[in-house]
Amino acid sequence: MEFGKEDWALLVNDDDHGGSLIPIFALANENNSDPKMRAYKDPISAELRETLIVSAAAGTTQIYRYFKAQRLLSIDPLGNIPDFLRTTPKVKRIDPCPCGSGKKFKHCCGKITLH
Repeated sequence: MEFGKEDWALLVNDDDHGGSLIPIFALANENNSDPKMRAYKDPISAELRETLIVSAAAGTTQIYRYFKAQRLLSIDPLGNIPDFLRTTPKVKRIDPCPCGSGKKFKHCCGKITLH
C-alpha cells in the first residue's frame, strides 16, 4: 500500500468497497503494540481467525475488481489506453494468426526473428 497511497486511500474511504479491507486490517494489526489499532479487544480465536482469513481472500478478489475498474476509468478522453491494459484477447501460439493469413500465429506474425 506504500506505493499507491492515494489510490488505496480512495478505496479505504469508499463506502461500497472499503469493507473488503477490514479482515485484512484486523489480521495485520492483531498484535499491534497500540491497542487502538487492534480490531478486537481480546485475542482472536481460532474460529474467528478462520473466518477472517476466508473474508480476506474474498476481499482480495473485491480489491482486484475495484482497481481493475479504476484502470478502465483511467483511459483518457482521447481514447488512449495505458500500455499495461490489453483490450483484445491474447493470441496463443497455436491460434490462427489475426492478420488473416490462415497460418498459425507461431508460423506467421508470432514467428521469432533474429536481427
